Amino acid sequence: MNEKSAATEEELLQSFAEEAKRRCDVIAAGLATATTDFETMRAEAHALKGTASVVGLRRLAELAGLMESDLAEAKKTGTIRGGRDHQIADAAKALADGAAAAAKGEEEPPDVGRSLAQLFSA
Repeated sequence: MNEKSAATEEELLQSFAEEAKRRCDVIAAGLATATTDFETMRAEAHALKGTASVVGLRRLAELAGLMESDLAEAKKTGTIRGGRDHQIADAAKALADGAAAAAKGEEEPPDVGRSLAQLFSA
């Protein structure tokens, strides 16, 4: 990888980390206030899934996809399945932390794996 492409990759990861923080904050705030605007939160998770895929962060994309699925179901039923709101909030934090770690060249935080396991298990 040449110097220019390394700098571009770093910029992309930093930009994604900032985007992830903003979008995860929207999801977390919606869950904390018990909003029923599940479409907004679902759209945020969908955007995170796409961007994480583009920048090559497969596990973060997978985590965002699981969040999106739960929020799409909530949009249809009008409620989040019991206890899943806390798991989605934890996943949003893990995703933002994972994006920040990637931008710094650090390893993925363990919370990403835990959140994936929780959202997969139910």
